[in-house]
Amino acid sequence: MKILLVLIVAVLLAGCTLDLGAASWKKRDTFAPQVTADEYACAHDAFRIGPGLDLVLGGLLDVLRLAVQEVRQASAFDRCMTSKDYAKVD
Repeated sequence: MKILLVLIVAVLLAGCTLDLGAASWKKRDTFAPQVTADEYACAHDAFRIGPGLDLVLGGLLDVLRLAVQEVRQASAFDRCMTSKDYAKVD
């Protein structure tokens, strides 16, 4: 039971992978309000991907499905920002 609780807490702490801080993406001659607007637009597009297949399996399989969904959304967000000529700053 403890292992399950630790796993659930770890997944919850991993949480949202989309970082909408203006310091994470840079583009030459672009100010923070424009970066924020572009991040918002890319985040909106990424969230429109949706959850994918809902197999109604429940439990840990739903946790796995949600983790895959977050990875897909984060990848879509990164592709969108890169397509707008932004570079990710670590």
